[in-house]
Amino acid sequence: MKKTIAPQLLLLSIALIAWFSIVAQFSISIPILVAKGMTYGEAVWRMFDYLTILTNILLAVCCTLLLLKPDSAPGRFFSRPGVLTAMALYIIFVGLGYNLLLRNHAPFTGLHRLSDEGLHTAVPLLFVLYWLLFAIKSGVQAKDSLLWLIYPLAYFVVAMVRGSLSGFYPYPFLNVALLGYPRVMANALMLLMGCFLIAMALVAIARYKRHSGSVVID
Repeated sequence: MKKTIAPQLLLLSIALIAWFSIVAQFSISIPILVAKGMTYGEAVWRMFDYLTILTNILLAVCCTLLLLKPDSAPGRFFSRPGVLTAMALYIIFVGLGYNLLLRNHAPFTGLHRLSDEGLHTAVPLLFVLYWLLFAIKSGVQAKDSLLWLIYPLAYFVVAMVRGSLSGFYPYPFLNVALLGYPRVMANALMLLMGCFLIAMALVAIARYKRHSGSVVID
């Protein structure tokens, strides 16, 4: 009984924390941006500049569908081994990026701190746990890691285009106005290499799990 309930409880926990943290971030940040002169629509649009927001929304949708509509077309898509591994990669990248590079730049308190920890610490850790214990890993191959890099690469391109138009760059290591394009490109290349190494580690773990005969519950 516990074995069938455990993945559902974990998915529920991830979805609740992710949605709560996303809503909290929007409710805190949008009034601040509006007070600085943005329209409500511009403030909402600004929130989608952040990889953290985009990735956590994607992950929240994934977990919600796996929990409530696993047999729907979107549910079947998100339950694919390659898709679940890609989701693990992206949220690990978000968590590590924040905790290694940005934590000291964000001394938040109260609800803002709670939602920040939810998005960057609790959700990544819980989803990695779900992936390790319950996600099917058959068919995950090293060549898949190149496809998984499309998402962070596309994010970088869009961030550069939006930044060139608005003058706003969501992260200090992407700030062309301060660092210049050569430095930003070098930073992006290093981050992409880091993402690739994480992807290869996940492929290795998936291969080990398959060969060790681990029981996977989905």
